[in-house]
Amino acid sequence: MKLIVNLNSIDYLYDYIEMDVNDFVVGTPYFSCRQAINLEYDELEQLKGKYPHIHLFVLVNALIEEHNVEALKIHLSKLNKIGIDGILYQDYGVLNICLDCHYGFEKIYAPDTLNTNHQTINFLKTLGVDGAFLAREIPLEEKKKIAENVSLKTMVQAHGVEYMAYSKRPLLSNYKEITGLDFPDDKDANLYIQANQVDQKCHIYQDKFGCHILSEPQIYTLDVLNHFTCFDYLFIDGQYLEKMTLLEVVHLYVQAIESINKGNYSKESIELTRLLHQLTPNVQYYHSFLFDSTVYKISDVRKREENERSK
Repeated sequence: MKLIVNLNSIDYLYDYIEMDVNDFVVGTPYFSCRQAINLEYDELEQLKGKYPHIHLFVLVNALIEEHNVEALKIHLSKLNKIGIDGILYQDYGVLNICLDCHYGFEKIYAPDTLNTNHQTINFLKTLGVDGAFLAREIPLEEKKKIAENVSLKTMVQAHGVEYMAYSKRPLLSNYKEITGLDFPDDKDANLYIQANQVDQKCHIYQDKFGCHILSEPQIYTLDVLNHFTCFDYLFIDGQYLEKMTLLEVVHLYVQAIESINKGNYSKESIELTRLLHQLTPNVQYYHSFLFDSTVYKISDVRKREENERSK
């Protein structure tokens, strides 16, 4: 069990390393989605040169179209030459290129919602996959069963905003065209979307790879982290957090892991959770699906459809 941080700045990288956090996820301007920071090739190379012992993972999680394949091949070749330690991807075209070229970095399959059972994940290993980011939509107990029954590395989200939806279509541009409205739609615009009869809002933004929707509430596991020891990577997402705040949040999780190892987590977790809320008073936290059993019955779906029609 070790932390892997979706970095939003490299300013405090030395501080993370001092805390014995050495695994990081970053984006690039090329084929990265929902990244907290973009780094160019020369910046990646400088990081690996300055901190050779860190494990640097790059998001290559855009959905790929045929006209992008040659550019993708060039991108992956450059990442391999730089000596990155792994990628997080969801398009099988990415995996096929990596296997054809015999790239040795870790290939973490991160399709956001699809890694829901151990049979599929074990089959992925036979295809050359090195790890799997487990779906956020399944409860913790199911995640643990998967981790106990697979023979590759598992990653789960421990903290931060959560993926809700991704479309390759420029949904916000389409909306502006139909309504005649004009507004900035990139990540810095800090736009929200809220469904009818739903209390919670979601972040929404558009980039060259499509439209992205993320939760406004943030998942946290600081008070239940002792149940996560069977996973290889605990993912902390730095999106929508200030860079210093992210560093302090990660430090709380480092302390939690230390207390688990020392056997005094039950006592320490209460104080660490209090400090988290004190550090981020404006963030709404929840456990997401960790303790929910999501079971859909056809009869329930039909009943809901009938209720909608009768309104």
